[in-house]
Amino acid sequence: MVPDATPSDAVAPDPKTAAVGMFLEESPLQVLVSHRKDHAYVVLAGELDGATAPFLMRTLVDVNATLEGDLVLDIGQLSFIDSTGLSVFVSQHKKLSAKGQRLVIHGPTAMALRLFQITGLVEVFTIEAPDESG
Repeated sequence: MVPDATPSDAVAPDPKTAAVGMFLEESPLQVLVSHRKDHAYVVLAGELDGATAPFLMRTLVDVNATLEGDLVLDIGQLSFIDSTGLSVFVSQHKKLSAKGQRLVIHGPTAMALRLFQITGLVEVFTIEAPDESG
């Protein structure tokens, strides 16, 4: 299945509670979306760069259409982020801030955290450490 395709026999899940994901065998970026009561939780895995950022942007447009509360991006499984990936985060931060919502970056790797420090984005984003419990 390609990112824009939907199986014709698929039943549309309730967007408020269902996990929606794009786990494509050949894709360098995997995205799993879960709408919670007061936020959306999006897990990113793989590589976020110029080739995969447009797919993430399209996914986040869909998430924002039904978003109630904040947007949490769990980036602990990203192996690579370039400047295009950072621009996706900055764009989302601006859009959400304008609506009184927050972008929360959850579980950044040491590499990602260093990138946020170098670029000064630690002062812009709400960043949560990875869960210590497991």
